[in-house]
Amino acid sequence: MKLISNIMYSLKKGFKGVFSNKTMSFISVVSVTSVLTILGIVLCVVLNINSFMEKTKNEVNEIRVTLGSNLTKEDTSYVKEEIEKIKGVVSVKYKTKDEAFASMKETFGEDQNLLDGVENPLDDFYIVKIENAEQIKNIAKDIDEIEGVTQVQYYQDIMKNFLKASKTVEKFGGIIIVFLLIICLVLISNTIKTRVYSKREEIQIIKYIGGSNGFIIWPFLIEGCIIGLLGSIISLVICTSIYKYVLKNIQISLNSVIGDMMLPLSSIWLLLVAVLCATGIIVGILGSGLSVKKYLKV
Repeated sequence: MKLISNIMYSLKKGFKGVFSNKTMSFISVVSVTSVLTILGIVLCVVLNINSFMEKTKNEVNEIRVTLGSNLTKEDTSYVKEEIEKIKGVVSVKYKTKDEAFASMKETFGEDQNLLDGVENPLDDFYIVKIENAEQIKNIAKDIDEIEGVTQVQYYQDIMKNFLKASKTVEKFGGIIIVFLLIICLVLISNTIKTRVYSKREEIQIIKYIGGSNGFIIWPFLIEGCIIGLLGSIISLVICTSIYKYVLKNIQISLNSVIGDMMLPLSSIWLLLVAVLCATGIIVGILGSGLSVKKYLKV
């Protein structure tokens, strides 16, 4: 019964603390909302960049393996089998020189007739898909050593820049997110610290009459939790509204080219809810705990 009574007391005091000083609570919620909104926007940007990188990687992690012009069917099959044995190779697709020449003619559009009568200068080749873009250099080297292969080509410069950019985005995004979490913690801690300071005499009296630290600190923790949760809910509404607006207008203005590359809201909704709500509640509790801790020593 005593435990239930203490819980009810803490909840009552926590809610009362939030709504008794509306001005301070409003400032606290606005501060949390502002930082969490920025955090949510940064998270959406990072998720979309990572998604774009992943899609791009699937398009450039290919190796074109040109075959010798004098190879027999058995030789061609041997080359394929040897390529498939290499670790990291996902698929090997055969393309004839006639198919390649036809594709090249299509790129000329209305000027295709310029290639009429031109002897096909191409050779048969394989398109090799690999699993990990970081392994492309080593896999290309192994393929080049196979008998019957005359040339190995891949987007070396593009892949190198792509991997570098991908790592930069991950590091930069992580640093920004950590920085925003620290700011959020400081803001909540400072705003609740003012409220705790105004109640320092009440805290000291409770300590003198035998009140435990838990009895004193729990109402403030609940207060911080409520402020953090309110801020996270508001920031979630703002972030989803902005995301919907941006996604809709990009699709309209750019004929869905970039819009189709952006992640749909449904695919990031749960993560956004989890990150913002968890961050708001945890940071709210930590901020309150840090603020009231110094006044527990009497």
